[in-house]
Amino acid sequence: MNIPLEVTGSIANSDKPSHKVKVSSDSANTGSFLIYEWWDGSDGPNGNFAFDDWVPNEAALQSYFQEAGWRVLWPA
Repeated sequence: MNIPLEVTGSIANSDKPSHKVKVSSDSANTGSFLIYEWWDGSDGPNGNFAFDDWVPNEAALQSYFQEAGWRVLWPA
């Protein structure tokens, strides 16, 4: 699965209104990834009131998205 970095995708199969996701890499320092997600009315502590999760590497990132079952619409 191709998961672009620093690109906001829309989660099409979510019950949360306007559910979005963005992945940031810390490959220069730790090789890990931060996954930010937010939706209309979310109240997370990050920008856009996003919540975040952390995974240690690319394999864990792939697993995270597979387990979430998201159908993400990434912009072209």
